[in-house]
This record gives sequence, structure tokens and C-alpha cells, in this order.
Amino acid sequence: MNVLGSLGKKAVEKAYDLASKVEGGRDYLTSAANTVNSLVKGKDARVYLKPGNVIQFVSRASARSIQIIVSKDTNELICDAIGGTGPFFPNAYWLVVCGQHGRFYFHNNYNYLGVKNGKIAIIPSSSTEKPPSEAEFRVQDVLGSAQAIYLESVNVPGYFLSFDDEGTPADGVKTKNKEKLFQFEIQLIAYGPGIQPEKDDNTIEKPNEASPPPYWQVSGGATSSTSTSLQQPQATSST
Repeated sequence: MNVLGSLGKKAVEKAYDLASKVEGGRDYLTSAANTVNSLVKGKDARVYLKPGNVIQFVSRASARSIQIIVSKDTNELICDAIGGTGPFFPNAYWLVVCGQHGRFYFHNNYNYLGVKNGKIAIIPSSSTEKPPSEAEFRVQDVLGSAQAIYLESVNVPGYFLSFDDEGTPADGVKTKNKEKLFQFEIQLIAYGPGIQPEKDDNTIEKPNEASPPPYWQVSGGATSSTSTSLQQPQATSST
């Protein structure tokens, strides 16, 4: 990294800490940070975040994907970061839904990934409903990295998705910019309608491990549908 890039990185990090005090500041600074990172690293870590794409989030702490599972204690849907990667792990699929101001929602079979009551949550919602506010995220580049991102809750500013090295949800308050608990890489599963393929696609190889059954087949009524296909939600405006 050159001196100019290093100075730009430090300036963005400092400015972002103050952005929450200004209306719209976090969206503006997120965009600025991502632009600086792209100039420094020469690549956009968010290249696969396009409407209709199906992706997986791989935790840098656990080296596994964020997936939906059924709680053994409550029979409710929860998530962890010990899922497999590749096309045989639908529990870890996330359909990209784009909102306004560069924000995103991530949907899987009538459920959204979200933050509710200060915790990572799976929020039921059908494709015909407005995406819940708890499921709205800002996606930030990890400054200095060409692959990694942070996922910040719009509903709870300053709360970032995080998992420990065992894939258990961790404290969502980001204290150090370089902590791997908060960092994720994106694995592409499928392109959305009309999306042009990227030149630097990574081929997803078949895993050696067996795929688990889809969560909606073992939830005992925890979801509102038994469909095995991802539902395409409607992108709506954000407040």
C-alpha cells in the first residue's frame, strides 16, 4: 500500500467514527470508505452484491458460512457460521435484495437475516411484504482487503454481524477494525436475472462433506412455508 493509500485509509476510519452524529453520515462515509478501498486495492469486494444474485457469507473467524438452522431448545430458526460452502448448502443461501442509499437485505426461503433486540436474528417475511427494517444492512469494505466486508445493521447503527471461531454469534459491537469476528467473504452461488458474469469468478468446487437437510424440512413448523425454492422479495425504498 502506498503512502497516499495509507493516509486515505486512516482518514476514512477516523471520519467514520464521527459519521453517526450526522444524518445520512454513515451511508456517505460507507460509500467513501469503499471508494478509497477500491482505489487502493484495485478491486471491489462487493462485486457480487447485485439484485437477484444468490450468495453465501463466509466468516473469516470460523472459515464457514452463515446458515439458518433450527434451535434444539426452542425449535425456532436461528443462525450460526458453521455452514458449508457451495451449491449443496441451501441453508446458507442468501438472495441479494437492494434497497436505497446502497443498502441491502438478504433473504432465504421466506426469511431475512437481521438484527433484532440487539442480537443476530432470522426474521420471517414473505416475498410480498415490505422487507423488515431489522433486516437492512450497510455493507462496508474491510479497508486494505480486496475480499472482506463488514455487515452493519441500519436499524442498530454501530452493530455489526459477528461470529467467533466456533461459528457462534458474538458481541456485535465492533471495537477493532481488523477483528476477524466481524469480517466476511462473499461466495457466489448464482447470478440473478440479467446480471452479467464477472471476469474473475471463483469456481465453486463440490464439497467432500455431505449436505444437511434444508432447515425448512426439519423445523416442525418453524417457517411459514415448506417450499424449497428461494422467494424473490420486492426491493422497497428505505427510510
